[in-house]
Amino acid sequence: MNKLCVHIITLFPDFFNSPFQSSLLGKAVNQELVKFNIIQLRDFSVNKHGQVDDTPYGGGHGMVLMLEPLKRALESIPGNSYKILLSPRGYLWNQKKCVDTFQHVNQSNSSLTLICGHYEGVDERIVDIIDESICIGNYVLSGGEIAALVMVDSLCRLIPGFMGNAESIQDESFQNDQYIEYPQYTKPAEFEGTRVPDILLSGHHERIKEWRSLQSIAAYKKFRKE
Repeated sequence: MNKLCVHIITLFPDFFNSPFQSSLLGKAVNQELVKFNIIQLRDFSVNKHGQVDDTPYGGGHGMVLMLEPLKRALESIPGNSYKILLSPRGYLWNQKKCVDTFQHVNQSNSSLTLICGHYEGVDERIVDIIDESICIGNYVLSGGEIAALVMVDSLCRLIPGFMGNAESIQDESFQNDQYIEYPQYTKPAEFEGTRVPDILLSGHHERIKEWRSLQSIAAYKKFRKE
C-alpha cells in the first residue's frame, strides 16, 4: 500500500488545520500519500448538550472522557483500522515502535486511528475496544493532540516519496540502536572564529565516514546515558 490513512478523534479539530496544510505534511496530503480524517468527538455525544465527559467515580479532580461517545466515534470509521489511544498509560513511542506500527498498518492494509485523550483521562474500559495505548514521553501534556501530531509526522516520514531524498532518512537519529545523527555543518567554513572540523574539508570520504560514526557514538553516550 505504502500510503497512510489516519483518523483522529479529538475535541479540538482546528488544532490540526495548519500542520496538515504546511511543509512536508501539506505536500504529502496534496500528493495523496496520506489522508487525514479529523473526527469531532462531540458529534457522538450521548445527549443534545454535546457532553462527552463526566466526573470520575471514587472522587478526584477534573473530568474523565466517557466510553460511549468514544465507542460510537470508533464505530463510525469504515473498514479495518488499528486503534491507538494517546495516553500516559501506554507504551513509549520511539523509532522502533514507529517503524513497527507503520509496517503493521501497511501490511494489514488498514487505516490508523488515533484517539486524543484529554482532561483527567479516559474511562479505562476503552482498553477493551482499542488495540493499544501509546505515550510519546515521560512528561505531561494538556491533551493528546500534540502527541498525535508527533506520531503522524514520524510515521509519514516512512512513506515512500514523502521525503524529497529517500536516502536522507538512512542516517537519521534513532534509525539504529545506540545511534544519534552526527553533527552537521555548512558554509561558511569559519564563522566568528569558529571553524568547521578540518576532516570535513579534507575530501577523504572514508575518514569522514569514520569521524561521523565516532561522533554518533559519542553523542549517544552523552545524551542517552539512561
